[in-house]
Amino acid sequence: MSASKRFKALEEAFDLPSIADSIESPTLEEVSQALEQAGDLEKQFSKMDQFDKHDEEMDELAGLAIQAHKDLQELGMNVEIRHAGEIFSSSSAMLKIAVDAKNLKVEKKLKLLKLQLDKMKIDLTFKGDDKVVDGQAVKLDRNELLKQLKQINESDK
Repeated sequence: MSASKRFKALEEAFDLPSIADSIESPTLEEVSQALEQAGDLEKQFSKMDQFDKHDEEMDELAGLAIQAHKDLQELGMNVEIRHAGEIFSSSSAMLKIAVDAKNLKVEKKLKLLKLQLDKMKIDLTFKGDDKVVDGQAVKLDRNELLKQLKQINESDK
């Protein structure tokens, strides 16, 4: 059973409104307000130096964790076997901290890049709608439009 049939069956069983009716498109005003907020956030991000500090701190933390890992590895090789397991376990924890610090840095940069790409996409989507076109508009329902298309198709034959 397809997903749309399942949704339809659930709507009928629970007497719910149609999913298509409940989904609302954002208005032009809401979109412009979201764009303004995104612009404000971008200005705030550009003013903040904390991101550079965060990168430096993560690099320093990763360096310290790697050095601690190396020291613990060396210590583990020079003690009795019964004590070495605990030392090697701590060593692997230090290595995990280093990897997590590096990954956090990359994830943060990727999130910022994704936000910038989303903003660019929104900017491009709503950029060229300023043109005014002269003409007439006729409001038709679906059936009337189908009748007119059928007449055009018959006249072409």
